[in-house]
Amino acid sequence: MNPNHIRARIFSVVPAATWQMEELLSLLDIVTDESIPTACVDCVTRPRLRLNPGFIADYCRTDEHLLMLVLHELHHVVLGHTRLFPRPTKAHNIAFDAVINAIICHQFREERYWSFFTAINSAKDFPARLLRPPTGWPVRLRFAPDTSPAEKRIIQLLYGKEGVGVTYLEVFELLIQTLQDKANPACTLIGNHTNQGHQEENDPFFGQAIRDIVSKWPRPERILSGRDQGSSSQTWQLSTSAPTSDTLRKAFEKILNQAGVHTGNSHAIRRLARVESLRLVETVLPQPRDRRIPAWRALHGSWPLIYRGSVLETRIQPVPRPVAHVYLDISGSMSNTLPKLASALQRPHRLGLLRLYVFSTVVGEVEPRNLTCKLQNTFGTDINCVLEHLNGITASKRPRRVVVVTDGWVGKPAEVLAESLSSVRFFAAIVGNDPCEDLKKLNARIIKLPI
Repeated sequence: MNPNHIRARIFSVVPAATWQMEELLSLLDIVTDESIPTACVDCVTRPRLRLNPGFIADYCRTDEHLLMLVLHELHHVVLGHTRLFPRPTKAHNIAFDAVINAIICHQFREERYWSFFTAINSAKDFPARLLRPPTGWPVRLRFAPDTSPAEKRIIQLLYGKEGVGVTYLEVFELLIQTLQDKANPACTLIGNHTNQGHQEENDPFFGQAIRDIVSKWPRPERILSGRDQGSSSQTWQLSTSAPTSDTLRKAFEKILNQAGVHTGNSHAIRRLARVESLRLVETVLPQPRDRRIPAWRALHGSWPLIYRGSVLETRIQPVPRPVAHVYLDISGSMSNTLPKLASALQRPHRLGLLRLYVFSTVVGEVEPRNLTCKLQNTFGTDINCVLEHLNGITASKRPRRVVVVTDGWVGKPAEVLAESLSSVRFFAAIVGNDPCEDLKKLNARIIKLPI
């Protein structure tokens, strides 16, 4: 299998300039490897696209199917799955492939493209039918008789006409519930999900180079999101339109108290405020509060010429105010709950009780008293950007307590960063039921939010 022949086949399918395929494939060495089931991309110093020649011969006889295979593997790199999940489970891998396949199918809606996925996975079996367009797509979705209501909802979110897509979390939770009794569920995953014998170095420069190229692709009609490295940074705004409950507001008040706002144990920021104070003055006018007068009259037999008194005056000066440092997860998997969370945070943010940051794979600070300011969002998630941000704060100004509001899908914290912040106490305000194994590595105190 000649690498140049592979490149020529891909270039013949789509306009190379539109999809930057020539630029993408110039980053990769294309090699054959019979030890992997289908294909994979090694993010090493010299990146390689490894292809199983037998799989290519059986399932990629058309150039369109070969393109689907290559695009699937590139999406794993773009979304950073191997870095976020060093030991992904079968359910993780199925969830990844289900969302990636749906992304590609929405970008290439002609049957000559997406028939690649229907050829390798059956519409009759679960979870194989999550990894392909349903029968009748894109005109009308038809389901197998044994399809559960939860599975129908996932498929409709993946391939239906609704404006909001599904997240990895939703697919993953469905699989956890359904695959408990199936040790080896029937489905065909694309890629080397076992990583046996091929340890990836996950070169961040290569991953970023691919993300920069992919950001120039034609924008898909549906953005599917979740726990991943996201796309290139985009301008984004928080919404406070959703109503929030008193229970949620009180929960945040309790968390801020634990973070030391009202106990004086949190980091203090000096802010200008009106301060009333007494100033001593000397005057010829009698001052009843001058305690020297009786002694003066006893000694001199007369009233003093100068009296001492005090005047209450108001000054504007910087005063220390305890505030909590709060980092709000704005990744794709949080999209459904963010309006409620923002509404609950609006009042303490306006009162200056917290310094609010948002994070995906980048960190941005929310302007004081302006919760809906423009921010940057990649729709991915990575707790290490928060740790790097805290490390960038001078030690004398670094907060001693930090609140992270998230669903728990934040990725593994780097040991070096976690150790450098050992003096910081983390409070994790959690949405959903994630076990929060990643946050436990920061010794975070886990608090479930009533949402």
